Amino acid sequence: MIPRNPFEDSELSNWKAFFLRRKECYAREVERICNQFGALHEYANLHLRFGVHPAVDATGQSCWRLREFMPHAGKVWLATSRNGFCRQDAYAYTCRPDGVWELFLPPEALQHGDFYELHVQGKAPGAPVERRIPAFAQYVVQDHDTPEQWCARFWHPSTPYVFHYDNIEREKRFPRIYEAHVGMAQPSERHKPGSIGTYRDFADEILPRISKAGYTMVQLMAIPEHPLYKSFGYQVGSFFAPSSRYGTPDDFAYLVDTAHCLGLSVIVDLTHSHACANTEQGLARYDTGNLFFTAQENQWGTPTFDYQQEFVRRFLLSNCRYWLETFHLDGFRFDAVGNMLYTDFGRNDAFQHAENYFRLPDGTPRTNEAGELYLSLANALLHECMPACITIAEEFSGMPGLTCPPEEGGLGFNYRFAMGIPDFWGKCIAEGRDMGSMWYEMTNHRPYDRTISYVECHDQCINGDDAMIWRLLGKSMYTSMRRDTVTWNVSRGVAFYKLMRCLTLATADAGFLNFMGSEFGHPEWLDDEQYAHRQWHLADDGNLLYAALGQWDSALLHTLPDKDFLSASPLFFRYIHEENRLLAFERGAWLFIFNFHELRPQTELTLQVTPGKYVEILSSDELRFGGHNNLAAAVPATEHFSMMLQDSWLQEIHVYLPPMTALILHRS
Repeated sequence: MIPRNPFEDSELSNWKAFFLRRKECYAREVERICNQFGALHEYANLHLRFGVHPAVDATGQSCWRLREFMPHAGKVWLATSRNGFCRQDAYAYTCRPDGVWELFLPPEALQHGDFYELHVQGKAPGAPVERRIPAFAQYVVQDHDTPEQWCARFWHPSTPYVFHYDNIEREKRFPRIYEAHVGMAQPSERHKPGSIGTYRDFADEILPRISKAGYTMVQLMAIPEHPLYKSFGYQVGSFFAPSSRYGTPDDFAYLVDTAHCLGLSVIVDLTHSHACANTEQGLARYDTGNLFFTAQENQWGTPTFDYQQEFVRRFLLSNCRYWLETFHLDGFRFDAVGNMLYTDFGRNDAFQHAENYFRLPDGTPRTNEAGELYLSLANALLHECMPACITIAEEFSGMPGLTCPPEEGGLGFNYRFAMGIPDFWGKCIAEGRDMGSMWYEMTNHRPYDRTISYVECHDQCINGDDAMIWRLLGKSMYTSMRRDTVTWNVSRGVAFYKLMRCLTLATADAGFLNFMGSEFGHPEWLDDEQYAHRQWHLADDGNLLYAALGQWDSALLHTLPDKDFLSASPLFFRYIHEENRLLAFERGAWLFIFNFHELRPQTELTLQVTPGKYVEILSSDELRFGGHNNLAAAVPATEHFSMMLQDSWLQEIHVYLPPMTALILHRS
């Protein structure tokens, strides 16, 4: 019997109490929330209660109501560009007994575009007055003359952005995800030191490329505001503000709207495991005390959220709801989930044994129950607000049950990333691997955890790390990528890269991801200065192998993820040969055959397959894909009729397969 959740998994039988505790903890908290607040989405409403909102004062006059939760503060003032950023009595907040500071201002005191900040003084005698950016600010900008200075800017346009296109209607769609960074998607022709791409340029120039290539979803890095650009958005300062580096909140709304027009879903990276360490630009010591965070140091040296505090859970849940509803997003990728699941952040552990999930080496419990509870609530909230919402866990340990509902001992994500696959490909390039381990790594996942496969994501392509294509080709990418000057090393590397991507997609359990530019083998990594751009023109030049790689990627995406392919998730192993480096398997009506040998062709490879007529659809050796045309999908198509075998329901076909070639056939 195939297990459907951790409770039915015999390998985890010793740990059923752990999953039962997780289930019961979630159930108790949801019951409490519903009894006390009415519903989960009402619990996640802090963005509607705190920050700046229109209201009516005690006399019935229109006003602005400003609220902050600062239980450790002694005094709080609002300082704006209209009052010269001075601390004035008229702009002083009043503290309520529950630690909430409140201020009412006339409409003319704060208008769209005004700059504003908080001045906060602690309770200790003689405590200094410190600057803070309001936690619920929706637009935060950097001072061009003094880059270390950031300030909130009041966003309340007279004509709010109107969305023209609805969220994408999805059946059980196989997500083909395009991971991208708006600022670093800037075309290289326009890049100069310090320049950054914009939301509108990305919407108008890059999104059409993504849609045309066959992707169905865009995953955007670095959207919530982050003071340090080179953190790639993973050290957030302002959790409710789209990064102003790329434009205004309305510009970001335009990007999402344009994506929906093109049939693309949009998901955003959420970093709810930690935040930037800055005080004036972030949440650290927000009210002069440790309001949001634990005292525990993580591997990045940044503050770690304290999920045991109800205010923190509500703040982060409200953040989820805000992004989903305000910008009509389709979902989220939760970053660094492993750091939220373990009391020690899971550091320095390969998690090779089941007990590693639950116990530290000294036998003490390892799981962060409060972190688990937050993630369960976040997934429940998002799917309550939008049932079709997509949530993805970036989680390195392989914690069982992430994509099962809490009622079944899980955390409720839709998908998790198969993070071991890029690690395997890196080792395969550096050291070589046998075919058996290749098949194992591509297909190794628990049957109840839906995984998304990828050759590489931003982890392999930014901040000086080497993308897979660079590891294969090196500096030859700058000199030998023209079709008429290709070398053996480049030909071999390009062929292997095509096989890597094809095998990863063909074996993907529930989805596939690509990092921007990797589909055509972008020759440079990304960072925040010299290489913060993409050379899109390389994919448009038919004389270059970059264009050939892009065509191969697009052909795979347009050919494979149809209902026939997706409705047949199980893979049926058909053939493997270590010495000849061969692998074949079926998926639904598709037959995939791979020859990873660099020199040895298979002139008449015999395979036992499901009976039927097999038509050659795609070959990675076609000229248009940068191959040598020793095997090309012909017109009319080459057909193979299976032949009966004795004592087997399977039948035989015979195919020709050149070295370093993938062949895809369809059965009818």
